[in-house]
Amino acid sequence: MMKQDGISLIKQIANSDNLKLASKKVYQNKGAAGIDGVTVHELDAHLVKYGQQMIEKMRAGTYQPQPVKRVSIPKDNGGIRNLGIPVVRDRVVQQAILQVIEPIIDPSFSTYSYGFRKGRNAHQAIKQAEQYVSEGYKTIVDCDLRNYFDTVHHQKLMNYLNYYIQDKIVLRLIWNFLKAGIMDGNVFIENYKGTPQGGVISPLLANVYLNQLDRELEKRGHRFVRYADDFCIYVKTPRAGERVLKSVTTFIGGNLRLEINTEKSKVTTPAKAKFLGFTIWKTQGKSEAAHLRRLNSSSVTDSEN
Repeated sequence: MMKQDGISLIKQIANSDNLKLASKKVYQNKGAAGIDGVTVHELDAHLVKYGQQMIEKMRAGTYQPQPVKRVSIPKDNGGIRNLGIPVVRDRVVQQAILQVIEPIIDPSFSTYSYGFRKGRNAHQAIKQAEQYVSEGYKTIVDCDLRNYFDTVHHQKLMNYLNYYIQDKIVLRLIWNFLKAGIMDGNVFIENYKGTPQGGVISPLLANVYLNQLDRELEKRGHRFVRYADDFCIYVKTPRAGERVLKSVTTFIGGNLRLEINTEKSKVTTPAKAKFLGFTIWKTQGKSEAAHLRRLNSSSVTDSEN
Protein backbone atom coordinates (compact mmCIF):
# COMPACT_ATOMS: atom_id res chain seq x y z
CA MET A 1 0.00 0.00 0.00
CA MET A 2 3.04 2.27 -0.03
CA LYS A 3 2.72 2.75 -3.79
CA GLN A 4 -0.19 3.12 -6.14
CA ASP A 5 0.42 3.42 -9.89
CA GLY A 6 4.12 3.64 -9.09
CA ILE A 7 3.73 6.75 -6.92
CA SER A 8 4.55 6.57 -3.21
CA LEU A 9 1.75 7.35 -0.79
CA ILE A 10 3.42 10.49 0.57
CA LYS A 11 3.82 11.88 -2.97
CA GLN A 12 0.14 11.28 -3.62
CA ILE A 13 -0.56 13.32 -0.49
CA ALA A 14 2.10 16.02 -0.73
CA ASN A 15 1.63 17.62 -4.13
CA SER A 16 0.15 20.90 -5.30
CA ASP A 17 -3.00 19.40 -6.87
CA ASN A 18 -3.96 17.44 -3.75
CA LEU A 19 -3.16 20.44 -1.54
CA LYS A 20 -5.37 22.72 -3.66
CA LEU A 21 -8.24 20.24 -3.44
CA ALA A 22 -7.74 19.99 0.34
CA SER A 23 -7.66 23.78 0.67
CA LYS A 24 -10.94 24.08 -1.23
CA LYS A 25 -12.57 21.53 1.09
CA VAL A 26 -11.32 23.28 4.23
CA TYR A 27 -12.62 26.60 2.92
CA GLN A 28 -16.04 25.07 2.19
CA ASN A 29 -16.21 23.64 5.71
CA LYS A 30 -15.47 27.09 7.22
CA GLY A 31 -14.75 26.74 10.92
CA ALA A 32 -12.99 28.94 13.45
CA ALA A 33 -9.38 30.03 13.36
CA GLY A 34 -6.77 28.17 15.37
CA ILE A 35 -4.20 29.62 17.76
CA ASP A 36 -2.50 31.69 15.02
CA GLY A 37 -5.70 33.58 14.19
CA VAL A 38 -5.49 32.81 10.45
CA THR A 39 -8.97 32.32 8.96
CA VAL A 40 -10.12 30.20 6.02
CA HIS A 41 -10.50 33.43 4.02
CA GLU A 42 -6.72 33.86 4.18
CA LEU A 43 -5.97 30.34 2.95
CA ASP A 44 -5.25 31.12 -0.70
CA ALA A 45 -2.71 33.80 0.11
CA HIS A 46 -1.17 31.58 2.78
CA LEU A 47 -0.70 28.67 0.36
CA VAL A 48 0.74 30.89 -2.36
CA LYS A 49 3.39 31.97 0.12
CA TYR A 50 4.02 28.74 2.01
CA GLY A 51 2.52 25.91 -0.11
CA GLN A 52 5.75 24.64 -1.66
CA GLN A 53 7.51 24.76 1.69
CA MET A 54 4.66 22.74 3.22
CA ILE A 55 4.93 20.12 0.46
CA GLU A 56 8.69 19.76 0.96
CA LYS A 57 8.31 19.36 4.72
CA MET A 58 5.49 16.84 4.32
CA ARG A 59 7.58 14.74 1.91
CA ALA A 60 10.53 14.83 4.29
CA GLY A 61 8.33 13.93 7.26
CA THR A 62 9.43 17.08 9.10
CA TYR A 63 6.14 18.99 8.96
CA GLN A 64 5.30 20.06 12.53
CA PRO A 65 1.68 21.00 13.24
CA GLN A 66 0.83 23.65 15.79
CA PRO A 67 -1.07 22.85 18.99
CA VAL A 68 -4.85 22.76 18.67
CA LYS A 69 -6.96 25.46 20.27
CA ARG A 70 -9.15 24.08 23.05
CA VAL A 71 -12.79 25.13 22.87
CA SER A 72 -15.31 23.78 25.37
CA ILE A 73 -18.97 23.47 24.44
CA PRO A 74 -21.86 22.30 26.64
CA LYS A 75 -23.45 18.88 26.12
CA ASP A 76 -27.18 18.25 26.26
CA ASN A 77 -26.69 16.28 29.49
CA GLY A 78 -25.04 19.21 31.24
CA GLY A 79 -21.45 18.07 30.73
CA ILE A 80 -18.70 19.64 28.67
CA ARG A 81 -17.25 18.49 25.36
CA ASN A 82 -13.73 19.65 24.56
CA LEU A 83 -13.00 20.43 20.92
CA GLY A 84 -9.51 20.88 19.50
CA ILE A 85 -9.38 23.40 16.64
CA PRO A 86 -6.26 23.08 14.45
CA VAL A 87 -4.88 26.10 12.59
CA VAL A 88 -6.23 26.25 9.03
CA ARG A 89 -2.88 25.27 7.50
CA ASP A 90 -2.86 22.09 9.58
CA ARG A 91 -6.45 21.42 8.57
CA VAL A 92 -5.35 21.55 4.93
CA VAL A 93 -2.55 19.04 5.57
CA GLN A 94 -4.91 16.73 7.46
CA GLN A 95 -7.44 16.98 4.64
CA ALA A 96 -4.72 16.19 2.09
CA ILE A 97 -3.80 13.06 4.08
CA LEU A 98 -7.45 12.08 4.47
CA GLN A 99 -8.18 12.35 0.74
CA VAL A 100 -5.56 9.72 -0.04
CA ILE A 101 -5.76 7.28 2.89
CA GLU A 102 -9.54 7.18 3.45
CA PRO A 103 -10.22 5.28 0.19
CA ILE A 104 -7.56 2.76 1.22
CA ILE A 105 -8.85 2.23 4.76
CA ASP A 106 -12.63 2.65 4.64
CA PRO A 107 -13.48 -0.47 2.54
CA SER A 108 -12.13 -2.69 5.32
CA PHE A 109 -14.50 -1.27 7.94
CA SER A 110 -17.47 -3.22 9.24
CA THR A 111 -20.82 -3.17 7.45
CA TYR A 112 -22.35 -2.18 10.79
CA SER A 113 -20.24 0.97 11.25
CA TYR A 114 -22.17 4.01 10.02
CA GLY A 115 -20.58 7.14 11.47
CA PHE A 116 -18.31 9.52 9.50
CA ARG A 117 -18.25 7.38 6.36
CA LYS A 118 -19.08 8.38 2.80
CA GLY A 119 -22.40 6.96 1.65
CA ARG A 120 -23.41 6.09 5.21
CA ASN A 121 -25.45 8.04 7.72
CA ALA A 122 -27.36 7.96 10.98
CA HIS A 123 -30.69 7.10 9.36
CA GLN A 124 -29.19 3.92 7.91
CA ALA A 125 -27.93 3.00 11.37
CA ILE A 126 -31.39 3.49 12.80
CA LYS A 127 -32.97 1.36 10.06
CA GLN A 128 -30.52 -1.44 10.88
CA ALA A 129 -31.50 -1.20 14.55
CA GLU A 130 -35.16 -1.29 13.54
CA GLN A 131 -34.54 -4.48 11.55
CA TYR A 132 -32.95 -6.25 14.52
CA VAL A 133 -35.94 -5.44 16.71
CA SER A 134 -38.35 -6.64 14.01
CA GLU A 135 -36.43 -9.93 13.89
CA GLY A 136 -37.05 -10.48 17.61
CA TYR A 137 -33.86 -9.09 19.15
CA LYS A 138 -35.74 -6.93 21.61
CA THR A 139 -33.17 -6.64 24.38
CA ILE A 140 -30.66 -3.87 23.78
CA VAL A 141 -27.20 -3.55 25.30
CA ASP A 142 -26.82 0.22 25.16
CA CYS A 143 -23.10 1.06 25.53
CA ASP A 144 -21.55 4.43 26.22
CA LEU A 145 -17.79 5.02 26.04
CA ARG A 146 -16.46 7.48 28.60
CA ASN A 147 -14.68 10.44 26.94
CA TYR A 148 -13.77 8.31 23.92
CA PHE A 149 -12.03 10.93 21.76
CA ASP A 150 -9.94 12.07 24.73
CA THR A 151 -8.79 8.56 25.67
CA VAL A 152 -7.67 6.87 22.42
CA HIS A 153 -4.32 5.15 23.08
CA HIS A 154 -1.82 6.66 20.65
CA GLN A 155 0.54 3.71 20.24
CA LYS A 156 -2.28 1.21 19.80
CA LEU A 157 -3.84 3.49 17.19
CA MET A 158 -0.56 3.64 15.27
CA ASN A 159 -0.28 -0.15 15.45
CA TYR A 160 -3.73 -0.43 13.89
CA LEU A 161 -2.81 2.10 11.19
CA ASN A 162 0.26 0.04 10.33
CA TYR A 163 -2.09 -2.63 9.02
CA TYR A 164 -3.33 -0.24 6.31
CA ILE A 165 -0.39 2.07 5.72
CA GLN A 166 3.25 1.06 5.41
CA ASP A 167 4.58 4.45 4.30
CA LYS A 168 6.63 5.52 7.32
CA ILE A 169 6.57 9.21 6.40
CA VAL A 170 2.76 9.25 6.28
CA LEU A 171 2.64 7.48 9.63
CA ARG A 172 5.12 10.01 11.07
CA LEU A 173 2.92 12.90 9.91
CA ILE A 174 -0.11 11.38 11.60
CA TRP A 175 1.93 10.78 14.76
CA ASN A 176 3.01 14.42 14.75
CA PHE A 177 -0.64 15.50 14.64
CA LEU A 178 -1.50 13.21 17.55
CA LYS A 179 1.35 14.69 19.58
CA ALA A 180 0.88 18.36 18.63
CA GLY A 181 -0.51 19.29 22.02
CA ILE A 182 -3.29 21.62 23.16
CA MET A 183 -3.41 25.33 23.94
CA ASP A 184 -5.97 26.06 26.65
CA GLY A 185 -5.88 29.84 26.77
CA ASN A 186 -2.21 30.60 27.29
CA VAL A 187 -1.40 27.19 28.77
CA PHE A 188 0.21 24.47 26.67
CA ILE A 189 -0.91 20.93 27.51
CA GLU A 190 0.92 17.86 26.24
CA ASN A 191 -1.43 15.14 25.05
CA TYR A 192 -0.39 11.58 25.76
CA LYS A 193 -3.63 10.09 24.44
CA GLY A 194 -6.72 11.09 22.50
CA THR A 195 -7.50 12.43 19.04
CA PRO A 196 -9.07 15.89 19.31
CA GLN A 197 -12.65 16.38 18.15
CA GLY A 198 -12.35 19.14 15.60
CA GLY A 199 -9.44 17.64 13.71
CA VAL A 200 -10.17 16.78 10.06
CA ILE A 201 -8.63 13.34 10.32
CA SER A 202 -9.98 12.49 13.79
CA PRO A 203 -13.21 10.78 12.61
CA LEU A 204 -11.27 8.37 10.38
CA LEU A 205 -8.79 7.61 13.17
CA ALA A 206 -11.71 7.03 15.55
CA ASN A 207 -13.15 4.44 13.17
CA VAL A 208 -9.75 2.79 12.70
CA TYR A 209 -9.50 2.34 16.46
CA LEU A 210 -13.04 1.08 17.01
CA ASN A 211 -12.88 -1.24 14.01
CA GLN A 212 -11.18 -3.63 16.46
CA LEU A 213 -14.37 -3.59 18.54
CA ASP A 214 -16.52 -4.17 15.45
CA ARG A 215 -14.48 -7.19 14.40
CA GLU A 216 -14.65 -8.66 17.90
CA LEU A 217 -18.44 -8.27 17.98
CA GLU A 218 -18.71 -9.89 14.54
CA LYS A 219 -16.46 -12.76 15.66
CA ARG A 220 -18.77 -13.37 18.61
CA GLY A 221 -21.78 -13.40 16.29
CA HIS A 222 -23.45 -10.33 17.81
CA ARG A 223 -25.98 -8.14 16.07
CA PHE A 224 -24.91 -4.55 16.59
CA VAL A 225 -24.90 -1.03 15.20
CA ARG A 226 -22.13 1.50 15.73
CA TYR A 227 -22.15 5.19 14.88
CA ALA A 228 -18.80 6.72 15.89
CA ASP A 229 -18.51 6.08 19.65
CA ASP A 230 -22.21 5.21 20.10
CA PHE A 231 -23.07 1.54 19.74
CA CYS A 232 -25.83 -0.89 20.69
CA ILE A 233 -25.89 -4.69 20.69
CA TYR A 234 -29.17 -6.53 20.13
CA VAL A 235 -29.93 -9.85 21.85
CA LYS A 236 -33.06 -11.85 22.70
CA THR A 237 -33.15 -11.95 26.50
CA PRO A 238 -32.18 -9.69 29.42
CA ARG A 239 -30.00 -12.47 30.80
CA ALA A 240 -28.03 -12.61 27.55
CA GLY A 241 -27.83 -8.82 27.59
CA GLU A 242 -26.25 -8.73 31.05
CA ARG A 243 -23.73 -11.36 30.02
CA VAL A 244 -22.84 -9.46 26.84
CA LEU A 245 -22.49 -6.13 28.65
CA LYS A 246 -20.07 -7.68 31.12
CA SER A 247 -17.93 -9.42 28.49
CA VAL A 248 -17.82 -6.38 26.16
CA THR A 249 -16.85 -4.12 29.07
CA THR A 250 -13.95 -6.48 29.82
CA PHE A 251 -12.82 -6.50 26.17
CA ILE A 252 -12.99 -2.72 25.82
CA GLY A 253 -11.02 -2.14 29.01
CA GLY A 254 -8.43 -4.87 28.48
CA ASN A 255 -7.87 -4.82 24.73
CA LEU A 256 -8.66 -1.24 23.72
CA ARG A 257 -7.75 0.51 26.98
CA LEU A 258 -11.02 2.41 26.89
CA GLU A 259 -13.65 2.72 29.58
CA ILE A 260 -17.34 1.94 29.49
CA ASN A 261 -19.43 4.54 31.28
CA THR A 262 -21.20 2.25 33.73
CA GLU A 263 -23.65 4.98 34.73
CA LYS A 264 -24.99 5.32 31.17
CA SER A 265 -24.49 1.82 29.79
CA LYS A 266 -27.35 -0.55 30.45
CA VAL A 267 -29.46 -3.48 29.30
CA THR A 268 -32.80 -2.09 28.20
CA THR A 269 -35.77 -2.38 25.82
CA PRO A 270 -36.47 -0.79 22.43
CA ALA A 271 -39.07 1.53 23.96
CA LYS A 272 -36.54 2.87 26.49
CA ALA A 273 -33.28 2.81 24.54
CA LYS A 274 -32.19 6.06 22.89
CA PHE A 275 -29.88 5.68 19.90
CA LEU A 276 -28.90 8.82 17.95
CA GLY A 277 -31.94 10.57 19.38
CA PHE A 278 -34.43 7.87 18.37
CA THR A 279 -36.29 5.13 20.18
CA ILE A 280 -37.98 2.14 18.53
CA TRP A 281 -41.59 1.25 19.24
CA LYS A 282 -44.39 -0.84 17.80
CA THR A 283 -47.88 0.23 16.84
CA GLN A 284 -51.02 -1.82 17.35
CA GLY A 285 -51.97 -3.89 14.33
CA LYS A 286 -48.40 -3.87 13.02
CA SER A 287 -46.74 -6.34 15.34
CA GLU A 288 -43.95 -7.16 12.89
CA ALA A 289 -43.10 -3.58 11.98
CA ALA A 290 -40.88 -1.48 14.18
CA HIS A 291 -41.43 2.26 13.90
CA LEU A 292 -39.27 5.21 14.89
CA ARG A 293 -40.16 8.10 17.14
CA ARG A 294 -37.94 11.19 17.46
CA LEU A 295 -37.07 12.17 21.01
CA ASN A 296 -36.00 15.71 20.21
CA SER A 297 -36.72 18.26 17.52
CA SER A 298 -33.28 18.54 15.91
CA SER A 299 -32.51 16.40 12.88
CA VAL A 300 -30.00 13.57 12.85
CA THR A 301 -26.96 14.34 10.72
CA ASP A 302 -23.69 12.59 9.96
CA SER A 303 -21.88 14.92 12.36
CA GLU A 304 -23.76 13.85 15.46
CA ASN A 305 -21.72 12.02 18.08
